[in-house]
Amino acid sequence: MEKQGNDNENTYTAASSIKCPKNHRDAIHTVTYKKATCTRVDDIILNFHCSQDAQCLECQRDYL
Repeated sequence: MEKQGNDNENTYTAASSIKCPKNHRDAIHTVTYKKATCTRVDDIILNFHCSQDAQCLECQRDYL
């Protein structure tokens, strides 16, 4: 399940349900993006949060 919402004109937040790669429990990844000014460039990640462990580097690598 993925849910998106516009925070303002230049940013948006996306939330996704995933299985944690470390302990295989359900988790929610919430990522805030800044919209790119060009369609050839990916949107910039401003903030990442995992409901299991906000500092999890394994989860963050999926979004880099």
